[in-house]
Amino acid sequence: MSENQQNKPKWLKYVFSVPFLLIIVILCILIYLIVRLSNWGFRIDNDYIDQRGVYTDGRDTYDDIFPLTDDEGNYLANKSPHTILFFGNYPFSDDRDSENNVVNMIARQTGATTYNCSVSGSYLAAKSETLKYTESGLDVYNFYWLCLYLTMDQPLDYFDWLESLDGATIFPETEYLKSTLDTIDMSTVDTIAIMYDASDYLAGSMMNDPDNPENVMSFTGNLRAGLELLQAKYPTIRIIVLSPTYAFGIDDNGEYVSSDVKIYEGGATLSAYMMKECETAIDRGVSFVDNVYGTFNEDEAPEFLEDHLHVNQKGRELLVKRFISALTKYDNK
Repeated sequence: MSENQQNKPKWLKYVFSVPFLLIIVILCILIYLIVRLSNWGFRIDNDYIDQRGVYTDGRDTYDDIFPLTDDEGNYLANKSPHTILFFGNYPFSDDRDSENNVVNMIARQTGATTYNCSVSGSYLAAKSETLKYTESGLDVYNFYWLCLYLTMDQPLDYFDWLESLDGATIFPETEYLKSTLDTIDMSTVDTIAIMYDASDYLAGSMMNDPDNPENVMSFTGNLRAGLELLQAKYPTIRIIVLSPTYAFGIDDNGEYVSSDVKIYEGGATLSAYMMKECETAIDRGVSFVDNVYGTFNEDEAPEFLEDHLHVNQKGRELLVKRFISALTKYDNK
């Protein structure tokens, strides 16, 4: 053995050994995977991302506000003024022609162009599994069937049938709905907003169907089925789902009671409906605004409700504020 070989440190032979090199390679792979996974998802600065469940006043909520992204996960900024299509019932439809209507307040405060396809008295859960032309025809106004009407390439005869039926339920919004859904240029729409109040909870609509997540007769199944139609047809339109606001249940004596206690035929409390709706929205990758805890809670509800269900002017102002916050979060600055 030469003198140089004798003078080499013993640890050098371990550094260049096969087992040591394998350990180094494995460590490098692990470090890469950890870094990669910790940054997986939308390519957006952290400052853009809400901490889930935290709103501007610090209250805990189930809010999840997502941006729209392309196929590679790149963030697509919104451009204001917005063009928004609204679906829902009372929160959007109350006092439709008044300046105090929620949709009209949003338009005025943001400069948005709005199409208000909400229907007073409608429900999120359908009454039948298929669109059976029953005596009332109420399902024609249901969210899923309105989405199908909007997204189908060939014209459908929902409204013509409804108007020809003796004894059918024909809401005042019918002509506006038909005209708007027939003529709206969806290439100009950048946002679809969906909000149904606690009417489904109060009516005992099925909350969800574990055996059939797309059961249109359930509260969450109808939402999921409608979202799938919209996302398949209009993948570049951002969707925001707003939960019901807090509402009181009514006991057998007609007294208001906590909706965290009162359970109807649907088998769940109002907060459970909201949380399942939140799960559905997140599963479909759309934004969710929690109005049960984030807008006003049970203790605050008497200040913001006209009765057990409908929001008053102060309540509408809170709704508008919360929606605009979600709408504009990812706008170009």
